[in-house]
Amino acid sequence: MKCFSRTVVSVLLPCVLSGLVFPSVSLAKYDPTKDYQEIPAIVKQFPAPSLIELGTPAFDKDKTDFTSQQEMEKFINDLSKTSGTLRVKQIGLSQQGKSISLLVFSGSQTASPEVLLKNGKPTVLIIALQHGNEPAPGEAALAYAKSLAEGKEGDVLTRVNVLIMPRANPDGAESFSRDLANGINLNRDHLLLSTPESRAIAQVFIQYQPDVVLDSHEYSVAGRWVEKFGAVQRYDAMLQQATTNNLPARLTKMMDKPFREGIVSTFETNGLSHSWYYTTDKLDKQDKTLSMGGIEADTLRNIAGLRNSVSFLLENRGVGLGKAHFARRVYTQFLAMQTMVKVSAKNSADLLNNGQEIRHDIATQAGQGAIVVKGEMTPEKRTISMIDAKTADGIKVNADWRSALSIMPVITRTRPYAYLLAPTEKKAVQNLQALGIEVYQIVQPQKVKVQQYTLADRNESTKKDVTGSIGQKGNQMIQVTTRIDDRELDLSAGYYYIPLNQPLANLAIAALEPETQSSFVANGIISLPKVKTEKKKAKTKAKTQATNAEVALPVLPLYRLTERADISLVLVE
Repeated sequence: MKCFSRTVVSVLLPCVLSGLVFPSVSLAKYDPTKDYQEIPAIVKQFPAPSLIELGTPAFDKDKTDFTSQQEMEKFINDLSKTSGTLRVKQIGLSQQGKSISLLVFSGSQTASPEVLLKNGKPTVLIIALQHGNEPAPGEAALAYAKSLAEGKEGDVLTRVNVLIMPRANPDGAESFSRDLANGINLNRDHLLLSTPESRAIAQVFIQYQPDVVLDSHEYSVAGRWVEKFGAVQRYDAMLQQATTNNLPARLTKMMDKPFREGIVSTFETNGLSHSWYYTTDKLDKQDKTLSMGGIEADTLRNIAGLRNSVSFLLENRGVGLGKAHFARRVYTQFLAMQTMVKVSAKNSADLLNNGQEIRHDIATQAGQGAIVVKGEMTPEKRTISMIDAKTADGIKVNADWRSALSIMPVITRTRPYAYLLAPTEKKAVQNLQALGIEVYQIVQPQKVKVQQYTLADRNESTKKDVTGSIGQKGNQMIQVTTRIDDRELDLSAGYYYIPLNQPLANLAIAALEPETQSSFVANGIISLPKVKTEKKKAKTKAKTQATNAEVALPVLPLYRLTERADISLVLVE
């Protein structure tokens, strides 16, 4: 099976999203009385940009809060009426029934993914407001859309297509809450796809296959930083590309240059300070370790990388500040969006060629070499700059640092040719298809040599990220330990076959290898049998002694095919 081309894949979602019922959590509106108040000497260090007119709803005269859903929809609809390059699509509904909009900019004046995939141009996807209490990226997305619609971005649309999702979490944005309406952190749901919002984003990836992705956020300025260091954060922007297991080296190289290099240059030219992205534990007030963004395959940044896109997270200085420095925050994001598109336009031929070669290379690696199932960040030391919260003096912090740029393997395995799922695992198959992964079904019974996952241990656990917590809800999981055993398997008709000679092979690996906290096994998408042991007493002629004998351990309904096999298959539609 070969599938290296940029083709449109239609996927039937495993459930009708509009019919789902999600438990709600308590939501509150934006309350300016809860904003952190910087001392005047700190405020002076972040002047507003000069000679810039952003022209979006949050900058209307006398407006004290942020752009509402209604204001945003009117703004983008007005843009579409006057622009020949913009088409607006509703790609889904939030849990509370709000529209999730996608702005499609194309010189061919169409929003059709079939047309865009064949117009010889790479596609850039900009996503904002995954977290509803981070308004600056959403406003920057509107400002950049306005600039594109008004023809102020030069000839970029002759060389690239641009997709903008200004509000990925409409419910959270409307209530000024970080998480989705049901309490799940959207930016940890891009592998499991448990919410309509994450599924809408996945459909954009499947249909348009973006070559470049920018995920825009804001980061906390005070709070735990003041508690731990007596200081506030000072960097205008923090940047990090995709950093997860099994990313192609060619992709990582391209993310570093020209993309990261281009964004950093833009910031420095415009007098904006910048750093690698980092954060610290929210729960442990004594832990001063700084960690880069995580290496789990759950965030948009990392999942986009596993989809073979150049992928970046950009966080500007903003959470907790309300509307303080808002123009500077929005302008920081605007410049990054503008730069990502310009760099993509300048390197459009390389983007397309490299993307084609990366997808080809991944597909041809099936059954060869090794994969990293689980890894850890590398401990280092790093000095960062902060601002004393009481004096406004600059301070240097020499901190323990966990780097995501170098991942230390913890569990490695051979790369299989394919995975096999038992006929009972229809839910897992539906989730794989929702990710855009091709799944086949076996039509003729036969015996094959496989590796089985013998379940050695399982424990109820809680998912955590580098901050110590993820979202209000959806954090329960089962941590498993498995042993790989060789065996012959009687394949009956109906078994599912997930080949790794497809471009999304590394995404399939992230979903199916059981040991990570985001895997389908850990999250109950693949059936999980229980571990049972019993004690038996044995007698010998010499003496009686107690011995522990382990009953045959249960096996996961998931297998690895490590040798080529001639199997009759049909694509699961």
